Amino acid sequence: MARNQNDRRDGDRIKSAFPIRETNGDTKMKNISPSALPHFHGLTTKEPDTFVFELSIICQTYDYIDDDQKLKLFPSTLKDAALHWFMGLPGDNITTWAQI
Repeated sequence: MARNQNDRRDGDRIKSAFPIRETNGDTKMKNISPSALPHFHGLTTKEPDTFVFELSIICQTYDYIDDDQKLKLFPSTLKDAALHWFMGLPGDNITTWAQI
């Protein structure tokens, strides 16, 4: 049975709106404890550049050297206002770590 545009599943909407374009579906990821990750809430008391630097250090520690690995990890570090901002970006807008 064919679906029309108004009958899309939630997963379709989320995938099509996700800001990071996945370029390599075979990206190997190591398990990182969530407590090891820095989190960015979008508060004015924390600088975004400091957060990205902290995340870069964690990525180096776990040998996440490829853009695909870093980009896959990035959304899980965002919380609250920062996550709302990120999900408001155009779909497939970010393709490299340098764009972060």
